Amino acid sequence: ATHHRSPQEIMPTDARGSDRRRSTTALPPMIRLAAAAAAASACVAATAAAFAPPFRRPTATSTSSAPPTAAAGTFAACATTSLSLSRRTPPTTNFDLDAILALEEEMDAAKAAEEEKAKKANAKTEEEDSSAVGVEGEGKDEEAEDAALRSYVVPPELDGSRIDAALGALDPDLSRSLCGTLVSDGLVSVAGVSGGDGTPEVVTRKSHKVSGGDVLAVRRIPDETPEEIVPQDIPLDVLFEDEHMIVLNKAAGMVVHPAAGNWDGTVVNALAHYLAKVSSHGAGDFVLPEGGTTAEEEDGALGAVLVEGTDGEAQKFRPGVVHRLDKGTTGVLVVAKTREALAALSESFAQRRAKKAYVTVTVGNPGKRVTIDRPIGRHPTHRQRMRVVPEPSRKDLIGRRPAPGAPPRTPSQAGRRALSFVDTLAFDGRLSVAEVRIETGRTHQIRVHLQDRRTPVYGDDVYGLPDWNKRLAKTHSVERPLLHAAKLEIDHPVTGERLTFRAPLAQDMAKIVDGIWPQGREERPDLFGG
Repeated sequence: ATHHRSPQEIMPTDARGSDRRRSTTALPPMIRLAAAAAAASACVAATAAAFAPPFRRPTATSTSSAPPTAAAGTFAACATTSLSLSRRTPPTTNFDLDAILALEEEMDAAKAAEEEKAKKANAKTEEEDSSAVGVEGEGKDEEAEDAALRSYVVPPELDGSRIDAALGALDPDLSRSLCGTLVSDGLVSVAGVSGGDGTPEVVTRKSHKVSGGDVLAVRRIPDETPEEIVPQDIPLDVLFEDEHMIVLNKAAGMVVHPAAGNWDGTVVNALAHYLAKVSSHGAGDFVLPEGGTTAEEEDGALGAVLVEGTDGEAQKFRPGVVHRLDKGTTGVLVVAKTREALAALSESFAQRRAKKAYVTVTVGNPGKRVTIDRPIGRHPTHRQRMRVVPEPSRKDLIGRRPAPGAPPRTPSQAGRRALSFVDTLAFDGRLSVAEVRIETGRTHQIRVHLQDRRTPVYGDDVYGLPDWNKRLAKTHSVERPLLHAAKLEIDHPVTGERLTFRAPLAQDMAKIVDGIWPQGREERPDLFGG
């Protein structure tokens, strides 16, 4: 019979290991397990000892010898290895406990100095305020100068904020854009800039990051509000005029009446010159023969009139203005020349007897015969913008519904009703020419309603699409919303006769409409002045 050899017999002696290994495998299983566990424990202990701090590392003499078992050879080998590991040079390290403690003490001292500096700055500000209140009738020029200089201490929660954002948070009366302008114009200084000695330093970068405890000193821009309207010889496109009112085709880029940021170059400035020097129908009640205005709110004639499109905003420099068009919007605009006409026209707009129709170019197709009845209110964050106010029952931005029994929303939160009727006249697959009739006159109503419908006005830099606006500026050199007040129907303020006024599209907009709607001049010649 053939003798079958085991794998151990076939394997060479070197591969099978030493005689010690063969003798170990011959031991009972429990003894082999105990020996393996002892060897593993010794190896772990030796490894830990090798990497322990010097004062905890065992010496060669402290290592116990292996128990006299059959596995003594294996354990002795591991013990020998542990002795050799313990004799190895300790690993070097950069860990320096004293240096870390010194750094922490230095940081604590810097923090304490910063807090002390903030306390001194607050105390100084309070002292200046109290001294300014206590002194009366002396140093009026110095008091006026101090009134234009305001100081703010940056709280810890604004640490790391941009300086313009921090100013806006510290003073709600300052808009974010105004804060940026103040910084850019070098009117803001910072005391306590990192690495400084507390001396105020002028900062001109809006992206500058402030730290908690910094003192911001702001020199306010002096009030530039003029005392009267300045007549200016600016060309006007007059559609109709008599001794009671004047109707214009407003050009793009003109603001209707003077306001912050636009104290001249407005329609009212142009009318102050035109009615006094050019008109053959008289200057009316609001313009003096020499070109000045008599628009004083004290007489009650203007203060009691609300201008449509302002949502009740007080307007001082608006003699005869009944409604407004946005700066970039062109088209029909009516202005009263007498107090009687102003009252009658204002009532006509308030009672919605005045009918207005607009033409616009939109990105996308808003649809045929669409009714948009959505309230409009001021944006809660961007206060210069308007928005469609969400329904009370809808979830907010983080998915919460109004709690049962929650107090009713304020008028500013609920917005005001806005009603628009949209009808697409032509669509080329990308852009549309649409006609919009509005029954109400909310600020930015058409632009906000069309944005809410995901078909914004082409060229609208506030509510539109930036990529499309760039395309319009690049291909047609147009940088305004393509929105035009095409028609206005009103009752004459004195005779009561129903009048209809139309204004042709501006040339820049007409060119774009021709590309979208080639047959438009034949189908709707009234839009092109035909």
